[in-house]
Amino acid sequence: MRRFATLWFDRLRACTAAARREPHSRCPNLAQRAGRAALAALALLGATLGARAACPGPPIVLQPLAESLWWVAAAAGDADAGNRGQVSNLLIAREGRRVWALGTGPSAAFGERLACQVREQLNQPVTDAIAPWPRPELVLGQAGMPGVRRWAHADVARAMAQRCPHCVERLRQRLGEAAADLGAHPVALPDRRVAGAHGRLGPWNWWRWQRAPGVPVTVWQHRSQPSLVYAPGLLWGEGAPDGRDADAASMARAMTALRQAFAADPPAGTERRWLGEQGPPVADAVVTDHLRYWPALEAAATEAVQRGDDETAPAPALPGLPGLSQGLLHALNWQRAWRQSEERSFQRSRR
Repeated sequence: MRRFATLWFDRLRACTAAARREPHSRCPNLAQRAGRAALAALALLGATLGARAACPGPPIVLQPLAESLWWVAAAAGDADAGNRGQVSNLLIAREGRRVWALGTGPSAAFGERLACQVREQLNQPVTDAIAPWPRPELVLGQAGMPGVRRWAHADVARAMAQRCPHCVERLRQRLGEAAADLGAHPVALPDRRVAGAHGRLGPWNWWRWQRAPGVPVTVWQHRSQPSLVYAPGLLWGEGAPDGRDADAASMARAMTALRQAFAADPPAGTERRWLGEQGPPVADAVVTDHLRYWPALEAAATEAVQRGDDETAPAPALPGLPGLSQGLLHALNWQRAWRQSEERSFQRSRR
C-alpha cells in the first residue's frame, strides 16, 4: 500500500511539472485522479495501521531465544484474576511463510491477543497452533484463533475432549472476574493430529510421554535450535514441579525417558537448555533434580504408609533436594503421593 501511494505521488509530481510546460496537456485531469487515488490509498493505509495498533490487551513480549524462535514468559504460580491465567510458557517459531504457536494460553481472549500481537511484531500471522498437553492454561487460546491450523498429538486431543469441560470449570473458578476471557465457547479441539511415540511437525521434533495414565504430555525441540528442549508438564523452572493430575511413578518414568532421549551432548559450542511449564530456560542440573525428585517422593511416601504415619504430617525434606522440598507444590505432591501409596498398599492387601 505504501508503494502504491508513492508511485501515484511520483506520477503526480511529474505530471504537474509537465503541466507547467504545456498548459493544454492531459496532466491536470490525470493529476486530479492521481491525487484522489493517493488520498484513498493513504486513507486505507491509515485504517490498516490503525487496526493493527488496536490489538487488545497489554503488550505481549516476544523474547528471542534464537533466530526465528521466541519465548512468551509465563507468570509464576497458579491462575488467578491478576495474571488472567497466563501461567504456562509459550513458544513462537517462524518457518518461511508459516508461524507456529506452541501453546496458545488460557483463554479465547488471550489467544486473540497473542495472534494479533504476533502479527504486529513479526509482520506475519500465526498459521499453526499446537496443544502440547491437556492443560487448559496452555491450550484454550486456540478458541481465539479462527482460521489457524490446530494441531495436537491424538492422545492429547482425546484427553482434551474428555477433560476440558471439567478443567474449564476449575479454571473459571480460579480466574474469578477474569473468567469472562473464556468466552461463550472456550474449547476449540485440535482438528489435525499426529500419532506415535515421536515424530516431526513443521520445524519441531516431538516426543510423547505420560504424567499419569490418560494424561499425555509432549516434549518439543526446534530443529534449528536443538540445544533447547521445551518440556511443559514435566519441568518447572523454579521450585517443586506441579504434580496435579499426575502420579509419581508415571512422572519418574517420563523423566527417565526424557533424560535418555537427550543423553547425547548438544551441538558443539552450545549448552543444553530446558524450558518448562514456568520459569526461564534452565540448565541440566534442574532436570537432574526433577529426575531424582519423583522416585525420592514415592519412596518416602511408601515408607510413611508402611510406618502408619498420618497423611496430614508435614511433607518431608527429600535427601539432596532442598530446593524442591519446600513450598505449597511440594506439600500437595506429598499428599498425592501418600494417597497413591496407600491405595497401592490396600490393593496388595486385598490380593
